[in-house]
Amino acid sequence: MNSDLIGYNKLMSKAMINVIIDVLSFIKDRNHIPGEHRLYISFSTKKKNVIIPAKLKEKFPDKMTIVLQHQFQDLEIKENYFSVTLHFDNIPEKITIPYGAITSFFDPAVNFGIDFLAQNDVTTSTKNKNDENKTNIGNRETSMQKKRITPDNKRSAEIVSLSEFKK
Repeated sequence: MNSDLIGYNKLMSKAMINVIIDVLSFIKDRNHIPGEHRLYISFSTKKKNVIIPAKLKEKFPDKMTIVLQHQFQDLEIKENYFSVTLHFDNIPEKITIPYGAITSFFDPAVNFGIDFLAQNDVTTSTKNKNDENKTNIGNRETSMQKKRITPDNKRSAEIVSLSEFKK
């Protein structure tokens, strides 16, 4: 196997984080989440610079999922992290989550998700094509199918001319 001198995993992680930043910025600009959208953001509570109240850290020592939908305030989006005030047991608490701590991001209204743990597996693999990655999001379990590149499912690139889309 050749080593990845380009750094595709790092590029993919950066692109996926930019999607999250863009979504959070969209929400901040409007001061609410439109329609039926809701965001489930799972993150590692052990990562450096994660700031959560001690009682939440005790309750969720490894991983926590927050939901952004109706009741949140003070959404701040920074280069390396975001922070938001959420209510836990009717008590407002500010939490800070570095983007590098996020393990998954999911909006069930449109069935859109990003799984950072699965992204690390998008390398050449000879595992079974039907493997699924199950992520516990809130109280429900969802399956996100991972497409693995194996010798059996490699396809050649299709070239599409942009002139087909011009008027």
